[in-house]
Amino acid sequence: MKLLTPIILSLPLFLFGCNSVQNIEPTAKATEKQEHISEKQKENNRAKSLSDIYVPNPQVSNDTELLQVGQTLKDSKGTITLKEIAAQNKSYTIGPIEMRIKNVKLIHNMPTYSLMDYFHYYTENYEEFDFIKVEVELVNKSDQTVHFGPVAHLTTSNGETKTFEDDFYIEYLGGEMEPKGSKQGALGFIVKKSTPDIKWAAIQTSDVLDENHKELGKSQRIKIDLK
Repeated sequence: MKLLTPIILSLPLFLFGCNSVQNIEPTAKATEKQEHISEKQKENNRAKSLSDIYVPNPQVSNDTELLQVGQTLKDSKGTITLKEIAAQNKSYTIGPIEMRIKNVKLIHNMPTYSLMDYFHYYTENYEEFDFIKVEVELVNKSDQTVHFGPVAHLTTSNGETKTFEDDFYIEYLGGEMEPKGSKQGALGFIVKKSTPDIKWAAIQTSDVLDENHKELGKSQRIKIDLK
C-alpha cells in the first residue's frame, strides 16, 4: 500500500503534463494556420490581371482574345470587331491609389436582338455602335477606407466627352475602397464620333477622398494614344 501511494500521487502530475503538451500543440498549429491565412489575405489584396480572372459581362461579348486590329468575334451576345487598341499595362499613382490601365480598346459592337433594349438606354444607334473599353486594376495602399473613381470623364480626340454615368459595363469600380483592398474590371463608353479615326482618349480620374471627404490625392488626366 505504501508503494502504491507515490504512484497514485504522481499519476495526476503525469496526466497534467500530457494535457499541457497536447494543449500547446494545437495552439501552435492554430497560430501557424492564422499566419498562413494572413499571408494569403495579403496576396489577395493585390487584384489579379484581367486575363487571369476574367469575369464575363452579361451584356457584352468577351473581347479578351481581340488584340489585333481587324479581328472579329461572334457569340451569343453579338458580333464585335476591334478597331483600335492601346496595350498600356502602365501604373499611375493617385494619392494612396495605384491604378493600372491594362488595355484601352475601340470596339465596334453589333449586339444580338435580345440585348438591343439594354443598349437603347445608352444610344439611339443601339443596333450597332462603337465604344471605348478601359480595363483597369485598382489597389488602395492605405490603411483607411477611401473613395475613388477611375474614370470621372473620358474625352476623345474628336471632341466627344463621356462621364462615369455613361459607363454601360456597370462593374462598380468607382466608389468606396476598403483599406488595402483592390478592384479590377472594365468600363465601357459608347461614342458617336468615331470618324475621323480616334487618335487618342484622355481619362480624367476623380480625386481620392477619405471618409470625411478630405482630399488624399488630386485627380489626374491620363492621355492614351490609340492605333
